[in-house]
Amino acid sequence: MIPTPLDPLDSAFITLESPGAPLHIAAILELDHPAGGPVDPITTFDEVKALVASRLHEVPKLTKRILRVPFDLAWPVWVDDPDFDIDEHVLRRSCPSPGSEAELDALVGRIMATELPPDRPLWELSVVEGLADGRTALILKLHHALADGVSGAATFAGLFDISHEVRAPRPKREPDTPPPSLPTPLELLGRTAGELLRRPHALLDAVTAGMEQAGSAVERALRPPGPGAEPAVSMFAAARTSLNGTPSHARRFTRLHFDLADVKEVAKRHGATVTDFVMCTVGGALRRLLDARGEPLERDLVAFMPVNVRKKGAEGELGNHISAVLVELHALELDHLARLDAIREASQARKHGDAQSSKFLTGLAAAVGPTLASIAGQTLYDLELFDELPPIANVTVSSVPGPPIPLWMAGRHVATAAPLGPLMAGIALNITVLGYGGLLEFGVLACAKKLPDLTELRTLLEDEAVTLLKSDA
Repeated sequence: MIPTPLDPLDSAFITLESPGAPLHIAAILELDHPAGGPVDPITTFDEVKALVASRLHEVPKLTKRILRVPFDLAWPVWVDDPDFDIDEHVLRRSCPSPGSEAELDALVGRIMATELPPDRPLWELSVVEGLADGRTALILKLHHALADGVSGAATFAGLFDISHEVRAPRPKREPDTPPPSLPTPLELLGRTAGELLRRPHALLDAVTAGMEQAGSAVERALRPPGPGAEPAVSMFAAARTSLNGTPSHARRFTRLHFDLADVKEVAKRHGATVTDFVMCTVGGALRRLLDARGEPLERDLVAFMPVNVRKKGAEGELGNHISAVLVELHALELDHLARLDAIREASQARKHGDAQSSKFLTGLAAAVGPTLASIAGQTLYDLELFDELPPIANVTVSSVPGPPIPLWMAGRHVATAAPLGPLMAGIALNITVLGYGGLLEFGVLACAKKLPDLTELRTLLEDEAVTLLKSDA
């Protein structure tokens, strides 16, 4: 097989990764007992692993590796893994006693802090036993280069069933020849970066060109919008807070949920969306958290919000079809409903305004190129420059559409599903929400150094959401 280059945005998640900021996404799923009650944990693990193994050919990229070209002179490439081993990807884990939600969340934090090994396909599924109620949990972790939240949810839904009956896998076409051996670094260099051998200054030229194009992309993103459009949020408008800076290696995770129908009803009553509700909740909670830390706000908080830009019908395609916008949280507004109205008005204005900001992320990834992205990612982390640079945003907030119907895995009903997103660009907090089973699930991942008080933030998020849900009741 000829190595296939990754798209620029997929590549950026590889080249920008640093030891303290692994760029993977995840979902934590809890399974009910199968019909007839609990079964032996070993049996559960074996059945889950056998089911995943039988359907791997339905998602071919799960058996492909990503190889980086020497010196990052070209985009990383996809290649078949000739040594693929399911035992390296479906793992049996145990939740520490007493197996409560707190112990499971702590285990999720430790798993999210660990980088995926680069010498194999970049995903793993942990089958977790030892929960207090006898349930089994699944922690599906995959590198952001493989998928964004939308494509990850749509594609990996193929590993699940829509009833307790386990469907037979689709027919598998056996290859005519065994998988080829992996290309050597020199072969990759020869295929994709031969110019370096002919021109000694190719590396410097690549960095220089990347810096120039990155500057142009930033300039376009900061350019004033067209007539009648909502003014774009500046890349450096966010307040500097203790939530920003170089992330540590340690992670903390927590989750909470609310009745999705109730959230939709409150949002509809105020002409808002579920995402507006989430932004209002996050803005109020973070302002109160910073107040408790003795950091009164003089400028508004800003959220980095990924935006789905894939074409209709392409939801199941792996890879990233996202851009991003910067969203003011109106955290200085103390009244909950006034804050929700302000967020709603800004959201509606963005939909009808200049679309340039929504194209920024994909344009910047293509402009920078792999060489500069690799150098920048490592330099920013090694020199702890995120502690010195103005923050782009204070929190990442992402909304992922969940499956509209109940799912089963190996005959066991998926009772709950909570999403997790990565920490990046000096932002120590990621809040991702997903709707499933009538619940709006919040997955909150944070740097343990920047947010040792994550339990307090969870309480504040719950309080802000409940206050909104009780408004006008």
